[in-house]
Amino acid sequence: MKQKIKIALELLLNRLSEENTRRVSLGFSHFKKQLSVAYKKQSWKIRLIHLCDFIIVRTNGFRFIEFELTNICNAQCIFCPYPDMLRTEKKFMNMTSETLAMNSKKLSHFKNAMVSFTPTTGDTLLHPEWPAFIASIMAVPQVKQTTFFTNAIKLDIENQHKLIDLLKHDNHLKMSQLYFSIGGLNRTDYKTLYKVDRFDLVIEQINSFLLLLLENNLTTGIHLHLKMLRANDFKLAEAISLLNKNKYPFLYISHSHLYYSNDGYNRNAQIAYYHKVPIEKTKACSYLYKTRFAADGSIWADGCVISEMPGDSSLRLGSASDSLTVIEAARTKIIADWEQQSLIPKPCQGCTVYHCKK
Repeated sequence: MKQKIKIALELLLNRLSEENTRRVSLGFSHFKKQLSVAYKKQSWKIRLIHLCDFIIVRTNGFRFIEFELTNICNAQCIFCPYPDMLRTEKKFMNMTSETLAMNSKKLSHFKNAMVSFTPTTGDTLLHPEWPAFIASIMAVPQVKQTTFFTNAIKLDIENQHKLIDLLKHDNHLKMSQLYFSIGGLNRTDYKTLYKVDRFDLVIEQINSFLLLLLENNLTTGIHLHLKMLRANDFKLAEAISLLNKNKYPFLYISHSHLYYSNDGYNRNAQIAYYHKVPIEKTKACSYLYKTRFAADGSIWADGCVISEMPGDSSLRLGSASDSLTVIEAARTKIIADWEQQSLIPKPCQGCTVYHCKK
């Protein structure tokens, strides 16, 4: 019954307009803030906080902003274009304070903005000033919600405490969800998927961080997404035992055996991929309305996780020095070329992420 209720609720949320989606998300973020006070003394609040997290995650909408503080990574995952990009002329770097300032000004033009610190390639914790950069974006009045993505390789003790400090000073509870990506449930699978030997370190650091959340009475939703190889089974009990030894109540574990791809993506035989969408793509994908502020100062219509292909810039809207008018004109042209002339951008050709919200 519980699963049926979740499915029904998710279907209902998917029918909301973009504007109402934001209203619901902000409303439940506010409700969660009230519930989070002294939740340990009132255990009934835990289930309601779970409900809030469920709704908040599913009302991120399709036009949220992705802030790429760095495009440098400490892994070379077999499901990511990063290893191929390393062989191109792409510039790998951390976002500068000058670029941050220009992008911050642009955020003031967005209403009730949702910002995800999720790079196309790279890991946020590798930026030497990530706490200050994230805090400055969260301080923008128009930014109402934020999320954070990392593979947790760099989630050492120092960064754990920096993240806890960021959460403790988040008086408006803007950062309500954190996302960690992990390769499989054992060291061998992890190394196969991520091409680095950091499994034991990541498991230790995640458990340590969850303990800090408990000790500081924080209720931040932590989402662990496990990447799986084609032939391996996912065992939830094993994942919980391994990743939540301190029984943090607001940990959510998901997994995937399927990966996104497109016609230009080099597939790997060790993992399985989603099939192409069996419909005619006459309408532009909804994800093209998303915006990514890239580490190098460029701005993209960030279609999906493979929106920037090696050597391709067809979804690039401009740069941080351009006005929003210029950037939005470029987005309008990309969408018009798709819908009026069937000129589909290279990353979207054969893409298995395609989503057209009517």
